[in-house]
Amino acid sequence: MKIKKSIVVVLIMMGLVMGTFSTAQSKVSINVTEDQYVLPVAELASTKTNPEIIHMSNDLVAIDLIPNRGRILSNFMLTDKQQSYLYQKFVPDPMVLPGGLHTVEFGGYYFSLPWNTRDRQPFDLQFEILNSTDDLGEIFLSGKDMFQKTLTEVWVRMKKASPVVEIETKITNTSKKTPKDLEFRDFTVFYIHDNENSNEQIILPVDKIKLIESKNDWAGSKESLFEWPESFSQWKMINDYLVFQSASQLSTNLAGIYYPETKDVFVKSWKPEEFFNGAEIWSWGKNYSNEPGAAPYIVYSNTTQFTLQPLESKSFMIYFTVMSDIAEQDITLEALLNKVSQLLP
Repeated sequence: MKIKKSIVVVLIMMGLVMGTFSTAQSKVSINVTEDQYVLPVAELASTKTNPEIIHMSNDLVAIDLIPNRGRILSNFMLTDKQQSYLYQKFVPDPMVLPGGLHTVEFGGYYFSLPWNTRDRQPFDLQFEILNSTDDLGEIFLSGKDMFQKTLTEVWVRMKKASPVVEIETKITNTSKKTPKDLEFRDFTVFYIHDNENSNEQIILPVDKIKLIESKNDWAGSKESLFEWPESFSQWKMINDYLVFQSASQLSTNLAGIYYPETKDVFVKSWKPEEFFNGAEIWSWGKNYSNEPGAAPYIVYSNTTQFTLQPLESKSFMIYFTVMSDIAEQDITLEALLNKVSQLLP
């Protein structure tokens, strides 16, 4: 079975999943629907009001993709919990970021390349279902950036009886003459439970962070350095809008968020380990309701820079993971890395 859809530019990639699960009778299922209205944002002829939403699942995990909105992941769930670990909104309200940038946030997981600067959104993508059997689901995403002259290709795979969704990604400089210096980042929009007991904890592989800005300087002066994880690592500490970045080298290739109420850890990992060299977090914080268009989420980005010579490519892997029944005292980078390594190919 193959389904092809032409759209416009861009590409992106996709995530992995995991935990301790029963794997009996698990099989992969893929279906495509077009019955959900999604707010059009980009001023492109290819933008659809009811875009294709690709649903892929086995008995353990379920994910959605919306290529026409550049969302590699729109939804990510354990099938037995029916709660997404990614913030998702199909008709988001407009918001104004400090500095005057107007945008909306659909949530999910997406890339900065290729990027529609005017709408602050990734461009829409092409997709093809390469495999749809009981044993393997494989979706190919691709898109060209006409400004950067790059091609991004992604293979998203889910296997029978496996809690892992693996994503293989390749970025190519399509120019035959000109090298490209690229700044690349991804965006993972973590869902926050909207109740008075919410205290999600951010997991970052750093020792120090640098404050970039906060509303009315509530978190301190710009460029201030803080130890991690003591500063702003918990939702209850994020009182209002703030942005901070890693101020020390990433110690490993893993990050995520812990939900104490459900004892779940949503983890992102990548290979090669040195592909990303930075991290950034921003959020509206607990007082999000005071800001038009804001919502309870935390946006986590990894950042990197690299040069591609003419026709040169660079490849990497991304994994998203959920581990269940994890006690708070076990939320250490070493313990999480050990669990992740047992599940990765």
